[in-house]
Amino acid sequence: VPSGLPVNRVPVITQPPPTNLSLDSSIHAHPLPISTHPSPNDKGKTVAFDVPERHPFPDGNAAAIKSAPSRYHAAAYLCDAPDTFKAKFTTNHSMCDEVFCSLSRYSSYGARARCNGSGDNKKILVFFNDQHDFTDCVSSPRADLLNLVFTHYSPADAKLSDEAKSLFVTDIPLFLNETQVRQAFSRYG
Repeated sequence: VPSGLPVNRVPVITQPPPTNLSLDSSIHAHPLPISTHPSPNDKGKTVAFDVPERHPFPDGNAAAIKSAPSRYHAAAYLCDAPDTFKAKFTTNHSMCDEVFCSLSRYSSYGARARCNGSGDNKKILVFFNDQHDFTDCVSSPRADLLNLVFTHYSPADAKLSDEAKSLFVTDIPLFLNETQVRQAFSRYG
């Protein structure tokens, strides 16, 4: 009995426990009937409702989730971009807008293009939800983008590459400030 409720107000379901207690029988068991006979003290507040009967799905294989890579990433590296492209689009915003306008013709083109990195490492990142559109984009230079070339890009590999270039220093004396630490390591790059 839930705490705080008088015993005479809790509906009691009277049915013998099932004799077959296997997992299969519990999944496909019919729901227990609920008594719809009002008790003498319910003051007309009893609500009758039907519990729908559950049936197993006829083809379990069709109900399985089929997964595949859903995003195909591509990048255009600006160090390899044609000079005409860099001369015409001088800001990150103008480059990304032009790439967005060009690639929007693909139905599976993802979100807006974005720039990542700086200097020689700057790249324009895009993604597609369909491999056919991705392949079409990276197969040849984009004439509509002044021959800008997109190649396959893996965000996971890029993250590993960044971590491989990271240096973690421990046991730095607490009395050193940031300027002193930077000076000490500046001779190494």
